Amino acid sequence: MPQKLYFGVDVGGTFTKLALVNAKGRLIAKSKVSSAGFSDKGFFVKTLRAVIYSILRDCKLSYRQVNGIGVGLPGPVDFKSGVVLSLTNIKGWDRFPLRAYLGRYFDAPVYIENDANCMALAEARMGAAAGSRYSLCVTLGTGVGGGVILDGKIYRGPYFLGGEIGHVPISADGPVCQCGGRACLEKYVGNRYLLERAKRIFRKNVSLEEVSDMADSGNRKAVEFWEETGATLGLVIAGFVNIFNPEVVVVGGGVAQAGKVLIDSIKKTVERHAMKQLKHKVKIRKAALGNDAGVLGAALLAEEYKSL
Repeated sequence: MPQKLYFGVDVGGTFTKLALVNAKGRLIAKSKVSSAGFSDKGFFVKTLRAVIYSILRDCKLSYRQVNGIGVGLPGPVDFKSGVVLSLTNIKGWDRFPLRAYLGRYFDAPVYIENDANCMALAEARMGAAAGSRYSLCVTLGTGVGGGVILDGKIYRGPYFLGGEIGHVPISADGPVCQCGGRACLEKYVGNRYLLERAKRIFRKNVSLEEVSDMADSGNRKAVEFWEETGATLGLVIAGFVNIFNPEVVVVGGGVAQAGKVLIDSIKKTVERHAMKQLKHKVKIRKAALGNDAGVLGAALLAEEYKSL
């Protein structure tokens, strides 16, 4: 009997990743393409079709074996209706019925979801939170995304904005965020802010990877940079721990590559601020699936959609 296959698509502002995954979640093949030009939805579909058929051809597999396609997107989406509510980095997609549109070009069922929710689903099923039914996944990059798994299912909320940890305010006043709020966590630990802070501290342009390397070498300023970042993150994570009572908190994304100094600082802050009944029970872990989490989660979405 032919194996059931699923495609996961992780749409980013710069690159889009695709992966072919079997029903057990094993990654068979993957590819990456530029997201440039995706404001033209026809070009987006044409690119997806070309890459999907190329992967199947290279693997000597048939499209008839594809049972579903999951698409993770960098913004809020209405999972039930398949409508993209808004995308920050790709113009022209607001209130767009993407699932119905893609359904005209693909015979397999198509499902769409927020990319952080896809990552949270993958980490909960086969990553750092595997075996738990309650988890929080935080993804750190240009923005700060979050996904919450409650009783084994993605928590979306009635307006599909559940788990938006990056837009929790950490002060009564502060810089205006693109979400419309002020003093959002994202404005303090997003890549752009961290790079600006690093430039002030080191008096030159440095990458976050360089700051991580300096911290690993014992540079005091670099260690303090990541400790302060972890303390800011940990404060908000402690609030989520008190509200949602997760078994595991997973921290992923590019900034999470800062490693032990960052994770240790988050743990210490959570221990300081979370409820005493919770702070010694919750486990805080670095994400296990790396750059594949988004595409694996999108594929799982297509495979598990009935229970999600």
